[in-house]
Amino acid sequence: MCKRFGHIGLFSLAVIALFSASLDAKSSEKKLAAQVALRKVQDASKIAVAWDIHKTLCTEQGKHGWDCRPKEDVFALVKKLHENGIKQVILSNISQDSYAKLFAQYPMHFKYFDPSGSLADAQGIFTRKPHGKYFEKFLAKNTDISPSNIIFFDDKSKNIEGARKKCISAYIFCNAGDTEHILKRKGLL
Repeated sequence: MCKRFGHIGLFSLAVIALFSASLDAKSSEKKLAAQVALRKVQDASKIAVAWDIHKTLCTEQGKHGWDCRPKEDVFALVKKLHENGIKQVILSNISQDSYAKLFAQYPMHFKYFDPSGSLADAQGIFTRKPHGKYFEKFLAKNTDISPSNIIFFDDKSKNIEGARKKCISAYIFCNAGDTEHILKRKGLL
């Protein structure tokens, strides 16, 4: 019986061996994916995403700083980052009063931001972006994170240049799609 069906027996053994190797590979892939996910969670505490408000998170402001609407496609990214354990902060030239009104108007949108690391406190010409002192004030609120591990999105190139002078990884905001691409490239989404 072995002689007559020997080739079928060998074929079956080969299929079983390939199947077992496939399971081992899948198990290794799952282990590797779990290790990567754990590393991301551990690394997430060392990363922050900073957002400007007007023309980035929200539409252009109206008469007052709080007079704008959230961009839902951008806030979908904010929510994903939050789900991935990424710290998010506001870095804006909006006044504290306007930010408080905006937060009160849209609490479900702005609940994802860490107030202790956020800076929305522009008061005079030298205490706002793009001036170095404003970025230094922001970095002083975020001493647990290296400036190069802060990813900042703003719609104004002068603010991007100011942030980069302080070693912050800054990107010009164009739209949610481009921003998502950057965040994926950084491994945050």
